[in-house]
Amino acid sequence: MNGYYYFLNRSGSADGFKELLNGGIFVDKSRLIEETNRRISTKEKWICVSRPRRFGKTMALEMLAAYYTRGIAAEELFRGLEAEKCRTFYKHLNSHNVITINFNDYFDNNCSVKEGIARMSERLIKDLDNAYPEVIEGEKDLALCLDMVCQIKGEKFIFLIDEWDCVFRVRKGQKNEQEEFLGFLRLLFKDKSYVELVYMTGILPIKKYNTGSALNMFREFTMLEPKSLAPFFGFTEDEVKRLCQLTDAITIEELKLWYDGYHMDNVGHVYNPRSVVEAIGEGKCVDYWNRTGGFSELEEYITQNFDGLEEAVTSLIAGECIVVNVLGFSNDLDSFQDRDEVITALIHLGYLTYFDGMVKIPNKELREEFANTVKKLRWGIVSKLLNRSKELLHATWREDNQAMASVLEDVHDEMQEFKEYNNEHTLKCVIHLAYYAAMDFYILQFEESAGKGVADCIMFPRHPGIPGIIIELKYNKSAQDALSQIKERGYIKKLHTIAKEVLLVGINYDKKSKKHQCLIERVNIDN
Repeated sequence: MNGYYYFLNRSGSADGFKELLNGGIFVDKSRLIEETNRRISTKEKWICVSRPRRFGKTMALEMLAAYYTRGIAAEELFRGLEAEKCRTFYKHLNSHNVITINFNDYFDNNCSVKEGIARMSERLIKDLDNAYPEVIEGEKDLALCLDMVCQIKGEKFIFLIDEWDCVFRVRKGQKNEQEEFLGFLRLLFKDKSYVELVYMTGILPIKKYNTGSALNMFREFTMLEPKSLAPFFGFTEDEVKRLCQLTDAITIEELKLWYDGYHMDNVGHVYNPRSVVEAIGEGKCVDYWNRTGGFSELEEYITQNFDGLEEAVTSLIAGECIVVNVLGFSNDLDSFQDRDEVITALIHLGYLTYFDGMVKIPNKELREEFANTVKKLRWGIVSKLLNRSKELLHATWREDNQAMASVLEDVHDEMQEFKEYNNEHTLKCVIHLAYYAAMDFYILQFEESAGKGVADCIMFPRHPGIPGIIIELKYNKSAQDALSQIKERGYIKKLHTIAKEVLLVGINYDKKSKKHQCLIERVNIDN
């Protein structure tokens, strides 16, 4: 097997994984190999992993390429890693024909899908002809060439495909091109005896084809259903804690605020891996992940014209969880039917996190992206609340009742799009948005069980030295009634072991006068 190879058993197949190991920050995800080994040459040999960008998909694929590719010697790279403990580790180590392809290189906007298929097929056939010249004999059909090698030489192939879904991301609305691409994948992989394993990665799950059967042999591992592959993409809390030992510049609390918030069954909290690595390497937390995006997808999707979408996004920015039906999503980015499909797409893109039928914005990094997008779009009341939220928080800390009321009154003048402002639910949403800036300093819990009732909002301090805050809202009553309820029902007990001081905040909105009344009382807690 001399000469140059485009895809088949490339001599540099271990380079990507070697570079990862050479880096200063490494988290061992090599147990993934045990999961893929047990699927080789079984009915579960078709795997599709979909995760947001920069969630470790390509690094995992590079590790698999280093491990499986025949003709290279990668054993030393895995010395001391978890994969080495696997029962089948040495059975499959560098013992397979591996075809590694990044579809981005062949299905960008510079050519048609047909041209991309032809160019990629031609190069892979050249690889096969180079490796098996006595078998191919000038044959030009890719699937037939692979089948000929399998039948004549008894050799099969592992396919490692990165960015499988690029056609659906760069060719939105081009249904014929999309279906031609899916047809190519079906003919290449479905029911083919030469396939030992197909491992595909992308951002989107497999497109729901009109026949429902094009690629139905794939086992999918998505943000909604990560299943047994959940531990291998994103960093767990224990992994982040260990990484924190590499630096004194950042605490686990800071990393949790910025990059935590995703949830995986049987794993728990999951952090954005790219951002954690960048933050530890640079010694500071900023929105690293958002800067890696190549297109303004968030702005494009949240401005879709569907009933309830703007209200849902507003509630999410306010820190609320909302119910979503994820079953209708058709796994592309241009066939939305309602607000739930848009929200489901944002889950797959990593902007939202999903658990037990509910969705929310996972962390500060993504909250900033939503807030910046909304400010850019000039969403009236929402944009204004976000811009003035720091002012409101500082007025609360100063116990400045008039300044608080002034901010709320000013915002009220911009409430035209909230036609139903005169109800308690919308009032709560507005107040939550108004305290957007508090999320940097507090963990906000809405409708929190406390004492003998349920508080509208309790703000748990993230750092020592700042007071806890309890907010109670009233509608057509009085701010004093709100303060009395906080005291009488013992909400303050929720903060007894957390803060030395608590600010009790009562807010009332009078429908007739359209005025807000605010009262603040500082209480010392004897811990």
